[in-house]
Amino acid sequence: MQPKLDWQAAKEETLALWLKIREMVDKPDEITLLTEINAICDLCDVAEASEPEVFGRCERCIAYQQFGGCQGINAEMSERIVERDWKGLAVLVDRFIENLEALEVAPPVEDPEPDVRN
Repeated sequence: MQPKLDWQAAKEETLALWLKIREMVDKPDEITLLTEINAICDLCDVAEASEPEVFGRCERCIAYQQFGGCQGINAEMSERIVERDWKGLAVLVDRFIENLEALEVAPPVEDPEPDVRN
């Protein structure tokens, strides 16, 4: 079982994934790129686990809240792959990586100490 991620860990894991995707753009494999670009990432997983009764997963994601999320740019990236526009894809992936690097993450909230005065 994988340990529960917090937003900071999810940001780091997602950034690592996108840096690998950026390397793949230089040696394009259309199927792998389409799969990786459109896959659920660790940010999605943390958003899914947070307050599930409020809105949808994307609306709870800090990347969505700060940058409009990934669905629009992922669709653009998919179009570039289909068109085999590798330079255009690289520009979009670089922009997405820059957004991830700039993503502001609040420090995790620690559980309060139990009241042992009883």
